[in-house]
Amino acid sequence: MKKQLLGMIFAVVFATSPSFSEDCGEPPLDQPAIPDGAAATADEIRSARNAVVSYSAKVDEYLTCMDLRAVKLVPFMTKEQKVRWDEDLADLHDTRRELQNQMNLAIRSYREAQQSS
Repeated sequence: MKKQLLGMIFAVVFATSPSFSEDCGEPPLDQPAIPDGAAATADEIRSARNAVVSYSAKVDEYLTCMDLRAVKLVPFMTKEQKVRWDEDLADLHDTRRELQNQMNLAIRSYREAQQSS
């Protein structure tokens, strides 16, 4: 009886722990707009950069949460599900990197425009 009770308590604590039950929600989809660096003001560039940094932090938080969930879920996935899981997370990371690259290009364009004026 004590072993059963102990087992039930362990199961409830384990199932309700944040790393097991936490729902990561939807991936961040609110990508900020990148201004045309050659025509943007300093405030527009600064604001866009801050928005990209904030978006990147949301992506990091989501990916970290999904990594924690993967520890529990991946052992029970089929090969196809694992491939899809990895592809979806890689796509999100790649999208973020592309946004960061676009922001860097806008900053370079802004600086070039400032130097030539």
